Amino acid sequence: MLNLLYYDMKATVKRSWYYFVIISILAILVRFLCSEAFMSFFTDINFIYGYVVGAVAGGFLGAFGILVTLIIIVYQTQWFDENILSSEGQLTNMFPVASWQIILSKILTALIWSFIIVLMAIGIVCIVMVGTEYFEELAKTVVEIGADNQVDISLTGLMISVGFYIVTGITSFVSLCFVAQMIGQVFGNFRNVVILVAFIGILALSLFLEYKIALMSGVIAPEGIAADDIVKFCIQAMTKLTVINIFAIVIYWLVSSFILKRFLTVV
Repeated sequence: MLNLLYYDMKATVKRSWYYFVIISILAILVRFLCSEAFMSFFTDINFIYGYVVGAVAGGFLGAFGILVTLIIIVYQTQWFDENILSSEGQLTNMFPVASWQIILSKILTALIWSFIIVLMAIGIVCIVMVGTEYFEELAKTVVEIGADNQVDISLTGLMISVGFYIVTGITSFVSLCFVAQMIGQVFGNFRNVVILVAFIGILALSLFLEYKIALMSGVIAPEGIAADDIVKFCIQAMTKLTVINIFAIVIYWLVSSFILKRFLTVV
């Protein structure tokens, strides 16, 4: 199992590592473009130009971060196809491991990459924001809001709960892609069309069921909620949504494992 996970991580790292180098360089560049040293070049012309350049650079950095996330997801689905559903998959399925372990390795790889993506986002924000006037003003504003409303705003707890929700959300989405690819492979003919239809259908059904479960679990904020309970409620809501994501991941894992064992395993 650990060998499978190592092999999967090694294969996906080869395809993705340089994107993190590029985005780190871009983050440092954006930090410079938003710095007072860069803004001073425009004091004799028009200071607005400096803010426009910084805003455009920040927007480009954010867009590139989203693009990198999508690329990593695509790479994982490509590797899933190559390693399990292509001719190479015949060799993979002959390994002395169970079908559920093969799928679990791919999902754990997706989970690790999801953590890396979230850490990348936090790192970019730290490079660009920490130590700047914007960051200090934001922190001061949050503290003042908490003091004015007599609320102890736990930013750390909120960030951790949101982070885990994003991690499990990305992993759940990738696992859903795995299921759609499995279904397409079973049908064989019009494989890509079946994958697309299966993906849309499963996604729509999953969103509907998750929405209903979220309503039943009290994720929607009640009317007239007290100000000092808002942050606590948000943390609880993120925790519940994270559990829903984990439940979805387990379902996708079981379905994919069943399809691989029942229809695709080479005996």
